[in-house]
Amino acid sequence: MKPKDAVTIELLLFVAASIVVLVVKSLRQSPVAEASAQPAGASSAPPMPSDGLVAYYFHSNTRCPTCQSIEAYAHEAIETGFADAMEDGRIQWQVLNYEKPENSGLARKYEIAMPMVVLVKREGGAETSWKSLDRVWELTGEKDEFVQYVQEETRSLLGYQ
Repeated sequence: MKPKDAVTIELLLFVAASIVVLVVKSLRQSPVAEASAQPAGASSAPPMPSDGLVAYYFHSNTRCPTCQSIEAYAHEAIETGFADAMEDGRIQWQVLNYEKPENSGLARKYEIAMPMVVLVKREGGAETSWKSLDRVWELTGEKDEFVQYVQEETRSLLGYQ
């Protein structure tokens, strides 16, 4: 390898490492307020629908811009595609931090290892099925496709045509 090539590679690695350090520092210095934050002792979630669906957005303690976009796009998809069902309580939107101890049971149950949207179908007061929407990460740069994906998966889980 030529000395010039080696220096170029070293400089690129230095720049990449510097960017990572800056991102980590900025995330630690400006924590994002949780969308689901409530006063101590307050109920964190409305009662579950007997028949319907709960759309969860699970996030971690650290919330990057991509994670925030996933939450916003998924919420928009549920709100715009299922406004009537949300209004009458058949569909609920919930945001939970999977790193908090009180949410660890759900995180294990739904196999959450990173920020994710999970749809949970309920019938007769019990959970009957659930689906993790893994493609949300892939579609964050394509908002219209993202919204369509979430809405199609929601309709499919509910048995809508």
